[in-house]
Amino acid sequence: MTSVDAASSPQPAAQGHIQDISRGRLARAIAAIRKLGLSGLLHLIRQHGVSGTYAFVARNIRFLIADRLARAWDARHKVDTAGSVQLGSLSIVGPNRDAGNECLCTSPKTFDFMMRYLPHPPEGHTFIDIGAGKSRTLLLASRYGFNKIIGVEFAKELVDCATANIKSFTADWQRCRNLETIWADATQYTLPDGPLVLFFYNPFSREVFEGVLANITASLRATKRDCTIVYSSSSANAIDWARPAILATGLFTEIPTAPSPSFWDAVRVVKFAVFKAN
Repeated sequence: MTSVDAASSPQPAAQGHIQDISRGRLARAIAAIRKLGLSGLLHLIRQHGVSGTYAFVARNIRFLIADRLARAWDARHKVDTAGSVQLGSLSIVGPNRDAGNECLCTSPKTFDFMMRYLPHPPEGHTFIDIGAGKSRTLLLASRYGFNKIIGVEFAKELVDCATANIKSFTADWQRCRNLETIWADATQYTLPDGPLVLFFYNPFSREVFEGVLANITASLRATKRDCTIVYSSSSANAIDWARPAILATGLFTEIPTAPSPSFWDAVRVVKFAVFKAN
């Protein structure tokens, strides 16, 4: 793998700032209902059915609850990790702007559930979040005994936000304080030496993931060492293509896990799988 250098200049941003589309969601929903009126609502119910309408309402209620819990977590720890951030207005390094997914923060309960299935204690390992966003997962990982925690993120504004979060973060339970974020395209990031835990929350497209996985495979073949991949996604089909791609390398074995429960602090239920290097 090659590190990002001066030749990999960031693509110009449309506005160069973080746009959180989750803010004002409730107000927009109320305004939409008022605009539709009773007849419009009845038409939607007839069009989508009672069950479809109920599912839509339930999804939005769940989102609002999870968002409020995420912002309460931020306020408690003096950071900014909540929200739903689109990539269009951000300064992106590398060629994969159009292949990235929206930035959503990881739910603490979901993260802790996934960490139960690590095949080894975190001590002695470097935790790397590929597509780290505003750093929520990095901060959650700092509660564990990792030697070092790294976030790789291709949006400059999110890296700046994450760096500020790491500096201002306050928590008595923090065990690892060796955290950093790196502004880099994931396909151009060089893995560090030593044992690794690599975390993915469906950060980009299948094509980009396969490129990153090829780099991981090359690194492990060059220097054999302990490596665990935790791949998670709230997308219906992402885990279905990530799992066979990881197993096809011949370097990893999947660890049996239980399905993640439906936690209230998660916008969506996450599907995940854990893989240990052979």
